[in-house]
Amino acid sequence: MLRSSLFALALISVAGCASDGATQTADNDRDCFRSSQVRGYNVIDDRHVELRVGANESYILETDWNARDLNWDQRIGLRSTTGSICTGNGLGVDIIGGEPQRRYTIVSIIRAPEPAEQAS
Repeated sequence: MLRSSLFALALISVAGCASDGATQTADNDRDCFRSSQVRGYNVIDDRHVELRVGANESYILETDWNARDLNWDQRIGLRSTTGSICTGNGLGVDIIGGEPQRRYTIVSIIRAPEPAEQAS
């Protein structure tokens, strides 16, 4: 029951409630967001998942597993031991999901480049 409750708290919610965007840390080397701010995801390739945070912000998470192995039709959890997910090495950040439930370690996190504006 406790595991289910903790898992439910960290769920990635595509239709989640509105919240502030990502925040810069005091040292300005990394920027961070909370798992509750994630609005959607996209599997880029076997090792990279893009998370949409807010209206115009995206982050790319690199894994050491095949991202396509996880059943993305089920509820997927994003867990951080610090409460925030920050750019950098991904230490302490996991994606949790599947049946049976498995934990997938994140190796690195970067902010996705902003898409180039389309020529008119």
